[in-house]
Amino acid sequence: VRWMMYWIVFALFMATETFTDLLISWFPFYYEVKMAFVVWLLSPYTRGASLLYRRFVHPALARREK
Repeated sequence: VRWMMYWIVFALFMATETFTDLLISWFPFYYEVKMAFVVWLLSPYTRGASLLYRRFVHPALARREK
């Protein structure tokens, strides 16, 4: 289940990053912050992907489920 949450959140991040990369890639330390975010998502200590999935993705999917 943990890996499913990670891959769903990572896929959403990559989908939005594809469109926003051209707009915000000129910010200083953009690539470092992006790498730190992916490490935060992946880390078993922070469980960032589980946090984002349970707080944002799952409620959005549950609202649309019939």
